[in-house]
Amino acid sequence: MASAGDAKKKRKVDKDLHREVLLDATASVILRHGVSGTTISRIQEESGLSRGMINLHFKSKENLIRELAAHMTREYNSAWQSFSSQAADEEASPEGAAARLQALFKTDFSEAVLNKRSARLTFAFRAEPGLQALGPDYIETRGTALYDHVRRCCRVLCAESGTHGGPEKVAMAILSLLEGLWTDFHAHPDEFDRQAAIEICTITARAFFPAYFQVPGEDQ
Repeated sequence: MASAGDAKKKRKVDKDLHREVLLDATASVILRHGVSGTTISRIQEESGLSRGMINLHFKSKENLIRELAAHMTREYNSAWQSFSSQAADEEASPEGAAARLQALFKTDFSEAVLNKRSARLTFAFRAEPGLQALGPDYIETRGTALYDHVRRCCRVLCAESGTHGGPEKVAMAILSLLEGLWTDFHAHPDEFDRQAAIEICTITARAFFPAYFQVPGEDQ
């Protein structure tokens, strides 16, 4: 006979599973119909769950879309934070800061992070002005954990290298390059060269910090 604790645990598992199914269904609907064309009825049909279940977990379509953006933000941040932290033990050293930026370049263009699904969802959110506040860490650059991380790395490297312009401007230059390459992938996913994208970012970082970045196969 199942205990009360087992029943409570099962309810939590069911609840988490339903949320995951609904988030995945919402993403699929957005990919087919855009954010503006996403409706509760379409989410219901895609997920196979009842309207009452959707209301129970999220109350409204807007809340569901907001949670999808937040979920994607968490997944994205978790990816680059994990690889950046593995790159070097000490962010405060210029070698550590450079290693973390290089890890970011590799992570940002990995198949797990940048793929047709993630790119299409990102630009679908950005195409809706009314949704700019739903997931700022995912659909914005300024004022995000990613921007703060890049700026901290650039601050260390600028101080060591004597780079002009300031870490804020260098950080925005790097982030603008990352966003531009994501846009290129979104427009030409089948022709996109991931390794070339990493090398482009490394070459740019080397222009600012020549002592700390090296492109394999290029003369120094």
